[in-house]
Amino acid sequence: MKSVALPQKLKVESSVHPLHLLMVGPKPPPIGGSPLTVQAMLAELAQYPDVEVTLINTSPMRDVRKKMTGFNFEKVFRSAMIVPQFLAEVRRCDAVVVFANDLFAITLVPVLLFMARLFRKPFFLKPVAASLDMFIDAQKKPLRAYLLAVLRGTDGILAQTQRLRHDLSKMGVPNVHYLPGCRPLTPVTETARQRSGALRIIYLAHVSRLKGPLYLLEALRLLKQMCDREVACDFYGPLHNEIQDEFMQSLAATPGARYCGVAEAGTGPQLISQYDLLVLPTYYDTEGHPGVLIEAMLAGVPVITTNIRTLPELVADGVNGFIVPTQDSAALAEAICKLAVDPDLQQRMGEANHRRSREFRADVVVSQMLRIVFPDILLVKDPH
Repeated sequence: MKSVALPQKLKVESSVHPLHLLMVGPKPPPIGGSPLTVQAMLAELAQYPDVEVTLINTSPMRDVRKKMTGFNFEKVFRSAMIVPQFLAEVRRCDAVVVFANDLFAITLVPVLLFMARLFRKPFFLKPVAASLDMFIDAQKKPLRAYLLAVLRGTDGILAQTQRLRHDLSKMGVPNVHYLPGCRPLTPVTETARQRSGALRIIYLAHVSRLKGPLYLLEALRLLKQMCDREVACDFYGPLHNEIQDEFMQSLAATPGARYCGVAEAGTGPQLISQYDLLVLPTYYDTEGHPGVLIEAMLAGVPVITTNIRTLPELVADGVNGFIVPTQDSAALAEAICKLAVDPDLQQRMGEANHRRSREFRADVVVSQMLRIVFPDILLVKDPH
Protein backbone atom coordinates (compact mmCIF):
# COMPACT_ATOMS: atom_id res chain seq x y z
CA MET A 1 0.00 0.00 0.00
CA LYS A 2 1.34 3.39 -0.93
CA SER A 3 1.90 6.08 1.65
CA VAL A 4 -0.33 9.11 1.87
CA ALA A 5 0.90 11.90 -0.39
CA LEU A 6 1.81 15.10 1.40
CA PRO A 7 1.28 18.59 -0.04
CA GLN A 8 3.96 19.56 -2.52
CA LYS A 9 6.68 22.04 -1.46
CA LEU A 10 4.98 22.95 1.78
CA LYS A 11 7.26 24.98 4.06
CA VAL A 12 6.59 24.53 7.75
CA GLU A 13 7.93 27.38 9.84
CA SER A 14 5.50 27.64 12.74
CA SER A 15 4.51 25.27 15.51
CA VAL A 16 0.75 25.80 15.02
CA HIS A 17 0.38 22.33 13.50
CA PRO A 18 3.54 20.40 14.39
CA LEU A 19 4.20 17.12 12.66
CA HIS A 20 4.00 14.11 14.94
CA LEU A 21 6.78 11.55 14.45
CA LEU A 22 6.32 8.22 16.20
CA MET A 23 9.61 6.44 16.90
CA VAL A 24 9.93 2.87 18.15
CA GLY A 25 13.39 2.06 19.46
CA PRO A 26 15.69 1.64 22.46
CA LYS A 27 17.05 4.32 24.80
CA PRO A 28 19.83 3.80 27.32
CA PRO A 29 20.15 1.91 29.54
CA PRO A 30 21.76 -0.37 28.61
CA ILE A 31 24.57 1.43 26.80
CA GLY A 32 24.93 0.33 23.19
CA GLY A 33 25.14 1.62 19.64
CA SER A 34 21.43 1.79 18.86
CA PRO A 35 20.30 3.22 22.23
CA LEU A 36 22.91 5.97 21.96
CA THR A 37 21.87 6.73 18.38
CA VAL A 38 18.21 6.99 19.44
CA GLN A 39 19.20 9.24 22.33
CA ALA A 40 21.24 11.48 20.02
CA MET A 41 18.38 11.69 17.52
CA LEU A 42 15.83 12.61 20.18
CA ALA A 43 18.06 15.41 21.48
CA GLU A 44 18.49 16.77 17.96
CA LEU A 45 14.78 16.45 17.07
CA ALA A 46 13.94 18.49 20.17
CA GLN A 47 15.48 21.47 18.36
CA TYR A 48 12.82 21.31 15.62
CA PRO A 49 9.78 23.28 16.85
CA ASP A 50 7.58 21.83 14.11
CA VAL A 51 8.27 18.19 14.98
CA GLU A 52 6.65 16.50 17.95
CA VAL A 53 8.24 13.16 18.81
CA THR A 54 6.82 10.24 20.75
CA LEU A 55 9.15 7.35 21.57
CA ILE A 56 8.01 3.85 22.42
CA ASN A 57 11.06 2.57 24.27
CA THR A 58 12.00 -1.00 23.32
CA SER A 59 15.11 -1.19 25.48
CA PRO A 60 15.45 -4.59 27.19
CA MET A 61 14.98 -4.73 30.95
CA ARG A 62 17.55 -7.49 31.42
CA ASP A 63 21.18 -7.24 32.47
CA VAL A 64 23.20 -6.98 29.23
CA ARG A 65 26.08 -8.87 30.84
CA LYS A 66 24.02 -12.06 30.68
CA LYS A 67 23.74 -13.87 27.39
CA MET A 68 20.13 -14.32 26.35
CA THR A 69 19.19 -15.71 22.95
CA GLY A 70 16.02 -16.99 21.29
CA PHE A 71 12.55 -16.52 22.69
CA ASN A 72 12.05 -15.88 26.39
CA PHE A 73 9.48 -14.44 28.76
CA GLU A 74 11.09 -11.00 28.88
CA LYS A 75 10.89 -10.63 25.09
CA VAL A 76 7.28 -11.82 24.99
CA PHE A 77 6.33 -9.39 27.76
CA ARG A 78 8.12 -6.51 26.02
CA SER A 79 6.31 -7.28 22.74
CA ALA A 80 2.97 -7.38 24.56
CA MET A 81 3.67 -3.89 25.91
CA ILE A 82 4.80 -2.40 22.59
CA VAL A 83 1.76 -3.35 20.50
CA PRO A 84 -0.95 -1.54 22.54
CA GLN A 85 1.27 1.52 22.94
CA PHE A 86 1.81 1.60 19.18
CA LEU A 87 -1.90 1.23 18.46
CA ALA A 88 -2.68 4.12 20.79
CA GLU A 89 -0.11 6.44 19.18
CA VAL A 90 -0.12 5.52 15.50
CA ARG A 91 -3.55 6.97 14.73
CA ARG A 92 -2.43 10.50 15.68
CA CYS A 93 1.05 10.48 14.14
CA ASP A 94 2.17 11.68 10.71
CA ALA A 95 4.92 9.07 10.17
CA VAL A 96 6.54 6.10 11.90
CA VAL A 97 10.22 5.17 12.22
CA VAL A 98 10.96 1.78 13.78
CA PHE A 99 14.41 0.62 14.92
CA ALA A 100 14.48 -3.17 14.72
CA ASN A 101 16.97 -6.00 15.11
CA ASP A 102 16.59 -9.19 13.08
CA LEU A 103 14.25 -10.95 15.53
CA PHE A 104 12.11 -7.81 15.88
CA ALA A 105 11.91 -7.57 12.08
CA ILE A 106 10.48 -11.07 11.74
CA THR A 107 8.03 -10.85 14.66
CA LEU A 108 6.79 -7.36 15.51
CA VAL A 109 7.52 -5.29 12.40
CA PRO A 110 4.82 -7.01 10.28
CA VAL A 111 2.27 -6.33 13.03
CA LEU A 112 3.29 -2.67 13.40
CA LEU A 113 3.35 -2.20 9.63
CA PHE A 114 -0.19 -3.63 9.36
CA MET A 115 -1.48 -1.21 12.01
CA ALA A 116 0.27 1.73 10.33
CA ARG A 117 -1.37 0.82 7.04
CA LEU A 118 -4.81 0.66 8.68
CA PHE A 119 -4.42 4.33 9.58
CA ARG A 120 -2.61 5.23 6.31
CA LYS A 121 0.60 6.30 8.03
CA PRO A 122 4.01 6.26 6.30
CA PHE A 123 6.20 3.56 7.84
CA PHE A 124 10.00 3.51 7.78
CA LEU A 125 12.21 0.74 9.11
CA LYS A 126 15.71 1.37 10.47
CA PRO A 127 17.47 -2.00 10.87
CA VAL A 128 19.78 -2.25 13.85
CA ALA A 129 23.36 -3.14 12.86
CA ALA A 130 23.96 -4.29 9.28
CA SER A 131 23.07 -7.96 9.13
CA LEU A 132 19.45 -7.95 7.94
CA ASP A 133 20.49 -9.18 4.49
CA MET A 134 22.42 -12.08 6.06
CA PHE A 135 19.45 -12.91 8.27
CA ILE A 136 17.09 -13.00 5.27
CA ASP A 137 19.51 -15.14 3.23
CA ALA A 138 19.73 -17.69 6.06
CA GLN A 139 15.96 -18.35 6.03
CA LYS A 140 14.12 -21.00 4.05
CA LYS A 141 12.53 -19.84 0.82
CA PRO A 142 8.94 -19.21 2.05
CA LEU A 143 10.09 -17.21 5.07
CA ARG A 144 12.62 -15.34 2.96
CA ALA A 145 9.89 -14.36 0.49
CA TYR A 146 7.65 -13.26 3.38
CA LEU A 147 10.37 -11.07 4.92
CA LEU A 148 11.16 -9.43 1.59
CA ALA A 149 7.44 -8.76 1.07
CA VAL A 150 7.33 -7.03 4.47
CA LEU A 151 10.33 -4.86 3.58
CA ARG A 152 8.83 -3.95 0.22
CA GLY A 153 5.63 -2.95 2.01
CA THR A 154 7.35 -0.20 3.95
CA ASP A 155 7.80 3.35 2.69
CA GLY A 156 11.54 3.08 3.12
CA ILE A 157 14.41 1.24 4.73
CA LEU A 158 16.99 3.41 6.53
CA ALA A 159 20.14 1.28 6.24
CA GLN A 160 22.98 1.97 8.66
CA THR A 161 25.68 0.97 6.16
CA GLN A 162 26.30 1.36 2.46
CA ARG A 163 26.72 -2.39 2.16
CA LEU A 164 23.28 -3.11 3.61
CA ARG A 165 21.75 -0.50 1.32
CA HIS A 166 23.40 -2.17 -1.67
CA ASP A 167 22.54 -5.75 -0.66
CA LEU A 168 18.87 -5.03 0.09
CA SER A 169 18.55 -3.19 -3.21
CA LYS A 170 19.97 -6.26 -4.98
CA MET A 171 17.27 -8.34 -3.27
CA GLY A 172 14.65 -6.18 -4.95
CA VAL A 173 13.76 -3.98 -1.98
CA PRO A 174 12.97 -0.44 -3.22
CA ASN A 175 13.48 2.83 -1.38
CA VAL A 176 16.54 1.79 0.61
CA HIS A 177 18.34 4.86 1.95
CA TYR A 178 21.73 5.14 3.61
CA LEU A 179 21.27 6.66 7.07
CA PRO A 180 24.21 5.97 9.39
CA GLY A 181 24.27 5.89 13.14
CA CYS A 182 25.13 9.17 14.81
CA ARG A 183 26.39 10.95 17.87
CA PRO A 184 25.70 14.53 19.03
CA LEU A 185 28.14 17.27 18.10
CA THR A 186 29.37 18.00 21.61
CA PRO A 187 32.44 20.15 22.26
CA VAL A 188 35.52 18.07 23.02
CA THR A 189 37.99 19.81 25.28
CA GLU A 190 41.51 19.65 23.93
CA THR A 191 43.62 17.32 26.04
CA ALA A 192 47.39 17.53 26.23
CA ARG A 193 48.55 13.99 25.49
CA GLN A 194 51.92 12.83 26.71
CA ARG A 195 53.79 12.35 23.47
CA SER A 196 57.02 11.38 25.21
CA GLY A 197 55.40 9.06 27.77
CA ALA A 198 53.44 5.85 27.31
CA LEU A 199 51.17 5.37 24.32
CA ARG A 200 47.73 5.43 25.91
CA ILE A 201 45.16 3.08 24.37
CA ILE A 202 41.46 2.87 25.09
CA TYR A 203 39.12 -0.07 24.53
CA LEU A 204 35.53 1.20 24.82
CA ALA A 205 32.92 -1.49 24.08
CA HIS A 206 31.12 -4.40 25.66
CA VAL A 207 33.74 -6.68 27.18
CA SER A 208 32.42 -9.78 25.45
CA ARG A 209 34.28 -12.49 23.58
CA LEU A 210 33.34 -11.47 20.04
CA LYS A 211 34.47 -7.88 20.60
CA GLY A 212 38.03 -9.22 20.87
CA PRO A 213 39.36 -7.92 24.21
CA LEU A 214 41.34 -11.14 24.81
CA TYR A 215 43.20 -10.65 21.52
CA LEU A 216 44.02 -7.09 22.52
CA LEU A 217 45.43 -8.27 25.85
CA GLU A 218 47.57 -10.85 24.05
CA ALA A 219 48.76 -8.16 21.62
CA LEU A 220 49.76 -5.94 24.54
CA ARG A 221 51.92 -8.73 25.93
CA LEU A 222 53.54 -9.27 22.51
CA LEU A 223 54.36 -5.57 22.30
CA LYS A 224 56.87 -5.93 25.12
CA GLN A 225 59.10 -7.82 22.65
CA MET A 226 58.41 -5.60 19.62
CA CYS A 227 58.33 -1.99 20.77
CA ASP A 228 60.64 0.14 22.92
CA ARG A 229 57.92 2.63 23.85
CA GLU A 230 55.79 1.90 26.89
CA VAL A 231 52.14 1.14 26.13
CA ALA A 232 49.19 1.36 28.56
CA CYS A 233 45.60 0.31 27.88
CA ASP A 234 42.37 1.05 29.74
CA PHE A 235 39.30 -1.14 29.16
CA TYR A 236 35.82 0.35 29.55
CA GLY A 237 32.50 -1.42 29.09
CA PRO A 238 30.00 -3.85 30.61
CA LEU A 239 31.84 -7.05 31.55
CA HIS A 240 29.88 -10.04 30.26
CA ASN A 241 29.55 -13.15 32.38
CA GLU A 242 30.66 -15.51 29.61
CA ILE A 243 34.14 -13.98 29.53
CA GLN A 244 34.57 -12.45 32.98
CA ASP A 245 36.93 -14.98 34.61
CA GLU A 246 39.11 -15.42 31.53
CA PHE A 247 39.31 -11.68 30.93
CA MET A 248 40.27 -10.84 34.50
CA GLN A 249 42.99 -13.52 34.53
CA SER A 250 44.42 -12.25 31.24
CA LEU A 251 44.22 -8.67 32.47
CA ALA A 252 46.19 -9.52 35.60
CA ALA A 253 48.90 -11.09 33.42
CA THR A 254 49.23 -8.00 31.20
CA PRO A 255 51.40 -5.12 32.51
CA GLY A 256 49.94 -1.68 31.83
CA ALA A 257 46.38 -2.94 31.31
CA ARG A 258 43.48 -2.18 33.64
CA TYR A 259 39.69 -2.45 33.68
CA CYS A 260 37.99 0.88 34.45
CA GLY A 261 34.31 -0.11 34.59
CA VAL A 262 31.46 1.26 32.48
CA ALA A 263 31.75 4.75 31.01
CA GLU A 264 28.83 7.11 31.49
CA ALA A 265 26.52 7.29 28.48
CA GLY A 266 27.22 10.25 26.21
CA THR A 267 30.79 10.81 27.41
CA GLY A 268 32.50 8.73 24.72
CA PRO A 269 34.17 11.45 22.59
CA GLN A 270 35.48 13.36 25.62
CA LEU A 271 36.78 10.18 27.24
CA ILE A 272 38.45 8.98 24.02
CA SER A 273 40.08 12.39 23.53
CA GLN A 274 42.22 11.70 26.61
CA TYR A 275 43.91 8.79 24.81
CA ASP A 276 46.27 8.42 21.84
CA LEU A 277 44.55 5.48 20.17
CA LEU A 278 41.29 3.53 20.23
CA VAL A 279 41.39 -0.21 19.51
CA LEU A 280 38.33 -2.33 18.64
CA PRO A 281 39.51 -5.85 17.65
CA THR A 282 36.00 -7.18 17.03
CA TYR A 283 35.19 -10.37 15.16
CA TYR A 284 31.45 -10.00 15.64
CA ASP A 285 30.41 -10.73 12.06
CA THR A 286 27.20 -8.68 12.10
CA GLU A 287 28.90 -5.39 12.99
CA GLY A 288 27.40 -2.32 11.40
CA HIS A 289 29.01 1.03 12.16
CA PRO A 290 30.12 0.71 15.80
CA GLY A 291 29.31 3.92 17.62
CA VAL A 292 32.66 3.93 19.36
CA LEU A 293 34.42 4.40 16.01
CA ILE A 294 32.19 7.40 15.32
CA GLU A 295 33.04 8.77 18.76
CA ALA A 296 36.74 8.39 17.98
CA MET A 297 36.17 10.46 14.83
CA LEU A 298 34.56 13.23 16.86
CA ALA A 299 37.50 13.08 19.29
CA GLY A 300 40.10 13.18 16.50
CA VAL A 301 41.80 9.98 17.67
CA PRO A 302 43.12 7.28 15.28
CA VAL A 303 41.68 3.77 15.48
CA ILE A 304 42.73 0.19 14.91
CA THR A 305 39.99 -2.26 14.08
CA THR A 306 39.38 -5.40 12.04
CA ASN A 307 38.36 -6.34 8.52
CA ILE A 308 34.75 -7.19 9.41
CA ARG A 309 32.08 -6.58 6.75
CA THR A 310 31.41 -2.86 6.94
CA LEU A 311 34.21 -1.52 9.13
CA PRO A 312 36.32 -0.53 6.10
CA GLU A 313 33.49 1.94 5.34
CA LEU A 314 34.66 3.82 8.44
CA VAL A 315 38.40 3.16 8.50
CA ALA A 316 40.62 3.56 5.46
CA ASP A 317 43.68 1.47 6.21
CA GLY A 318 46.72 3.69 6.65
CA VAL A 319 44.67 6.93 6.44
CA ASN A 320 42.60 7.39 9.60
CA GLY A 321 43.69 4.17 11.27
CA PHE A 322 44.64 0.57 10.58
CA ILE A 323 42.58 -2.44 9.54
CA VAL A 324 43.97 -5.78 10.74
CA PRO A 325 42.81 -9.39 10.27
CA THR A 326 40.41 -10.74 12.88
CA GLN A 327 41.69 -12.85 15.79
CA ASP A 328 45.31 -11.98 14.95
CA SER A 329 47.12 -10.66 18.01
CA ALA A 330 50.45 -10.39 16.20
CA ALA A 331 49.01 -8.17 13.45
CA LEU A 332 47.27 -6.09 16.10
CA ALA A 333 50.51 -5.65 18.04
CA GLU A 334 52.35 -4.65 14.87
CA ALA A 335 49.77 -1.97 14.05
CA ILE A 336 49.93 -0.57 17.59
CA CYS A 337 53.72 -0.51 17.40
CA LYS A 338 53.64 1.54 14.16
CA LEU A 339 51.71 4.27 15.91
CA ALA A 340 53.68 4.01 19.14
CA VAL A 341 56.99 4.82 17.42
CA ASP A 342 55.61 7.49 15.03
CA PRO A 343 53.81 10.38 16.79
CA ASP A 344 53.52 12.27 13.50
CA LEU A 345 51.63 9.38 11.91
CA GLN A 346 49.41 9.26 14.96
CA GLN A 347 48.60 12.97 14.58
CA ARG A 348 47.91 12.72 10.83
CA MET A 349 45.57 9.79 11.33
CA GLY A 350 43.75 11.56 14.16
CA GLU A 351 43.19 14.63 12.00
CA ALA A 352 41.98 12.47 9.09
CA ASN A 353 39.58 10.68 11.42
CA HIS A 354 38.16 13.97 12.67
CA ARG A 355 37.52 15.13 9.09
CA ARG A 356 35.32 12.07 8.57
CA SER A 357 33.13 12.85 11.56
CA ARG A 358 30.69 15.24 9.86
CA GLU A 359 28.87 12.39 8.10
CA PHE A 360 27.95 10.89 11.47
CA ARG A 361 26.94 14.00 13.42
CA ALA A 362 23.41 13.93 14.80
CA ASP A 363 22.50 17.28 13.22
CA VAL A 364 23.48 15.99 9.76
CA VAL A 365 21.86 12.55 10.14
CA VAL A 366 18.58 13.84 11.59
CA SER A 367 18.30 16.43 8.82
CA GLN A 368 18.72 13.63 6.27
CA MET A 369 16.12 11.48 8.03
CA LEU A 370 13.53 14.27 8.06
CA ARG A 371 14.03 14.85 4.34
CA ILE A 372 13.36 11.15 3.73
CA VAL A 373 10.39 10.80 6.08
CA PHE A 374 8.76 14.14 5.16
CA PRO A 375 10.09 14.68 1.60
CA ASP A 376 7.68 17.47 0.66
CA ILE A 377 7.94 19.51 3.85
CA LEU A 378 10.77 21.88 4.71
CA LEU A 379 11.55 21.65 8.39
CA VAL A 380 13.86 24.13 10.05
CA LYS A 381 15.60 24.07 13.43
CA ASP A 382 15.04 26.69 16.08
CA PRO A 383 17.83 29.24 15.41
CA HIS A 384 18.19 29.76 19.16
